[in-house]
Amino acid sequence: MFEGKLIKLLIAILFAVFSLSTISAHSEAAKLTSAVVVFSPNSHTKEVGKMIANSKEAPLMEIIPEQPYTADDLNYRLENCRAIVESTDPKARPEIANDLKIVQKYDVIFLGSPVWFRKPPKIILSFLDKYDLKGKKIYVFVTSGGSPVFNYVEELRTLYPQLNFVEGRRFRPDEIQENVDEWLDGLK
Repeated sequence: MFEGKLIKLLIAILFAVFSLSTISAHSEAAKLTSAVVVFSPNSHTKEVGKMIANSKEAPLMEIIPEQPYTADDLNYRLENCRAIVESTDPKARPEIANDLKIVQKYDVIFLGSPVWFRKPPKIILSFLDKYDLKGKKIYVFVTSGGSPVFNYVEELRTLYPQLNFVEGRRFRPDEIQENVDEWLDGLK
């Protein structure tokens, strides 16, 4: 009789351990559904990306250009600054220095960058060309003092009709967490 109770107790313990490990594995998988990817040459977009990653408990990944952008590269007052040259060249695709293929494992991507001449910086196109994001929900967020996000998102939808750009939002460079959370709470 004692052996029967002992066996039942051992079976119950094994069942409980197995159930807890399954629950834990599912919890970890749930956390892996969203990722935040940013290109942030001046740190504004990265700060908003950190807020999103924090709220969503998602990893923050940064697109790092092979050739880093200098202050002169981003100085629109210079006639031939790199940002202007790349923005006006439809074939420009700056190289990405780091490997971000893990992003393909996520179901939801929050993709952020500054706005350059009402459009995405060309390194965003390099990223979208390089990684297979078909079937993912892509929420675009941009940082800008005044440029709208509409043209940016429409440009992406035109260039990548196979991708699901769900929604876009512009944030100021000095954005606060409350506004970011408000946007996240309203997403579909």
